[in-house]
Amino acid sequence: MNLQAQVELITVPQDFTRLCNAVLQAEYGADFLPIDDDRADRGNDGYLKSEKRMFAAHCFKRIQNRGLDSEIRTKMLGDLKKAIALRDQGDWEILRWTFLCNYPIPEGVAVEVHSVGLGAGIDVNWCGPGYFAEVLQRATSVRQLFPNLMGNDVLDRLDEISRMIESLSPNVDDAEPLVNWVPRDSAEQRALISQAPSAWEYLLFASVLQLGKQRLESKWRDFRTGYGRRSGAYHDEPSGIQRISGAFADMQGIVGRMMMVFPTDTQEEAFGPPGVPGNSDNIIHLGGRIISSYEEILDWASDIRGEVYPESIRGVAELAAQMAKRPAEDIRDFIDRVFFEVSKVPDLLALPDPHVEISLTLTVTADDAAVREFTKEVRRVRRRLRL
Repeated sequence: MNLQAQVELITVPQDFTRLCNAVLQAEYGADFLPIDDDRADRGNDGYLKSEKRMFAAHCFKRIQNRGLDSEIRTKMLGDLKKAIALRDQGDWEILRWTFLCNYPIPEGVAVEVHSVGLGAGIDVNWCGPGYFAEVLQRATSVRQLFPNLMGNDVLDRLDEISRMIESLSPNVDDAEPLVNWVPRDSAEQRALISQAPSAWEYLLFASVLQLGKQRLESKWRDFRTGYGRRSGAYHDEPSGIQRISGAFADMQGIVGRMMMVFPTDTQEEAFGPPGVPGNSDNIIHLGGRIISSYEEILDWASDIRGEVYPESIRGVAELAAQMAKRPAEDIRDFIDRVFFEVSKVPDLLALPDPHVEISLTLTVTADDAAVREFTKEVRRVRRRLRL
């Protein structure tokens, strides 16, 4: 019986809570705050500080079957509504909510719970038995706490046997599938670099961009909802408008530094001149520089929103933060365009008479209307303050 099946058979709530806490502490360390399950927890079974995420955990006291959909719905909606109440009371700052369970979530229940979370402004998700099995499989320290969930020695021995077989195999590369797509993780990136199929340089570049974009999706969602992490900086009108006035120059500086990676000689160092292989380290650096600039733009907007201004200039601060929208969208569109175009390359190269052209042009623009509105408001406030 595999690990996932064993997790699904847990019917003692205290055991499941202990598993949840062990897994989350292994994943997040001191950032995760476990909540005493022996007391009334008001639906709070743990809290992740950095993400402002509340957890609710549940397992049934009997083996699962398909007739429990209504009970799953009642439990999930009940705990989510408790989280909403805790947030509205000001007890906890909750932006995200995760339901931990050892059973699958029915699609109909999933739609309803997601809709309720969306309406309350809380990002909802859930982690089932597959998640716990995956962490137990790779985290030895967690596995050792639960000897009843598949023998630890058996797992370690299987790993050892696998390594021995690999070391004895005369043709390890023959067993490794050829990666001729945009890699989906770091392991596939390493395989792509090792195998070096045609146009591998562009497949690697698209992968670095796409994985970087995926990593920053939570920051992008925060930006779109207007969220900014509180920084503890407080301004009066003069200092606030002085801070905001430099916003456009800050944005230009971020974009300008990013565009420094696009000269022809820099791209040639990464992708190589015609007929010459590229340099994987330079490709990863080039893609990483674009992603770090994208993250810097999102952080820039978050920093502005996270500072406290007098009511009279809060609107100006938000106008400043909104100037990040167009540059961020331009970078996201570029990443999507590169992924789309590069994904077609392997099939095109397989044609009898292949002809492939790849353009890596990134154009970052400013929203002229937003800039004009921001400039007008800054001037109006400065005139009023006689600055």
